[in-house]
Amino acid sequence: MSVPVTTEDVSRLLQVPRGRGRPKGWWGIVILLMNEAVLFSLLLFVYFYLSTQAPSWPPGEIEPPELVVSGIRSVLLWLSSATLIWGERGIRKGKQGRLQLGLLATIVLSGLFLAGHVEEMIRLPEEFIWATNAYGSAFYTITNFHAAHLTVGVALLLFALLAARRGRYTRENHLGLATIGIYWHFVDFVWAVVFPSLYLYPHLTAP
Repeated sequence: MSVPVTTEDVSRLLQVPRGRGRPKGWWGIVILLMNEAVLFSLLLFVYFYLSTQAPSWPPGEIEPPELVVSGIRSVLLWLSSATLIWGERGIRKGKQGRLQLGLLATIVLSGLFLAGHVEEMIRLPEEFIWATNAYGSAFYTITNFHAAHLTVGVALLLFALLAARRGRYTRENHLGLATIGIYWHFVDFVWAVVFPSLYLYPHLTAP
């Protein structure tokens, strides 16, 4: 009488450790974000290089970016990472309600940030546009490139919220949520570099 051999038996015989290594989905999002990090780095490198070639930055009669409203919405965006972490920790304890609340708060905070970005894009053309000079091109490209990533992130968060309401995520199985979280924290981290570069730096170098 033959005894069926399971994968666990094979792993035990080959002494293959179980539960180690990262899932393919985790590696996929990490490799994607590494590529995106290179793109943002190149854009910021061009921005700073252009600033060193100009007699003033911003050049001409362009005023440095305002700091009050942009600073407030930046804080809201960074808080969205905290609310997402809070929700993620909730599902690890099996708390579905906490996860949904954390996702909803993250979406609201990021929505407020995006609303501020739209307002800025409507207001700034009265002062300068992307074709005005090199500063305008760099500023519009970097901020809108980040906003595009943020929009994708909000769409992913909405998907995660719908999935959470259907009970898709559990204490044992929430890899999809984890990968979305990695993407979101990356977008927030990028803004932590973009904000001082595009908003604070011109004030520090202004004559």
